[in-house]
Amino acid sequence: MSENKRRRSRVSAQFDAYVYIDGEKIPVSTQNLSLKGALFEPESKLAAGRDCTVVFGLAKDIKVRLKAIIVRSSDEGVAIDFESMDESAFFHLRNMVRYCSQDADMIDKELQVPAFDLPREGEES
Repeated sequence: MSENKRRRSRVSAQFDAYVYIDGEKIPVSTQNLSLKGALFEPESKLAAGRDCTVVFGLAKDIKVRLKAIIVRSSDEGVAIDFESMDESAFFHLRNMVRYCSQDADMIDKELQVPAFDLPREGEES
């Protein structure tokens, strides 16, 4: 990507998680994390274009579940875009990113701008 089009900061973060895909539970570790996605260590079972669920276990009774799609898989890592999450998952994800950020307030400021382009008035979405 020649120009940085990211609207959410990526932070270096090492969290263990599981990716559920086609009924299989695959352990993964993050290299970096944002409010929009994550980069995991390379994993040959995770192919680009596949829908999946990412689960971070923060504590015995706290699990963060995110619906996602694998957008890239290579020897450098597996990039995943988060597509949906409930309010509780967003709360925990936001705190995970803020905790790993050098500027937690900047993470909150980013939430004032949509993470995607909104259709212009009169355009179909």
